Amino acid sequence: MGVGAAVIGWLLGTAGTAALGAVFPLVNIELYLLGVVPLAQGVPWWAFAVAAAVGQVAAKTLFYLAGKGGFALGERLSKRVQSQRTGRWGVWVERFRHRTVERPWWGMGVLAVSAVPGIPPFSLMSLLSGAAGLPLIGYLAASLVGRTGHFLLVAGAPGLVSWLGS
Repeated sequence: MGVGAAVIGWLLGTAGTAALGAVFPLVNIELYLLGVVPLAQGVPWWAFAVAAAVGQVAAKTLFYLAGKGGFALGERLSKRVQSQRTGRWGVWVERFRHRTVERPWWGMGVLAVSAVPGIPPFSLMSLLSGAAGLPLIGYLAASLVGRTGHFLLVAGAPGLVSWLGS
């Protein structure tokens, strides 16, 4: 297996792990990156970050589509979402939806900024973005920008720690 094939293998494995972790929270892509980036020879750390962002956004698009009503969330999650449409949380969700309908760029900006630290959780923001009517292309672009920023910080951490220690 040549160097090019090894790099592609690492990046596809990273994207797949990120996609799996996006659906099954027991798989933690951040821990994966912290362990793999220092070990993988010949693969740039930033490439791992981009691969993780692509994999995670691809899988989180399912949450976006569920928020848009593209498919059922399952009985338990649907009940939970319905129950949260009242109270303070419900007011925030409705305000987010209203502002996003009026100004899609605002919704994309909020999504991109919140995707870096993951606060509120990216799964929730994906669901809300679909429910708020954010265009799919806008969702994908904002999510990729924000999650790439997140994973650049995570994947770059081992190099930063090494640099600070020297």
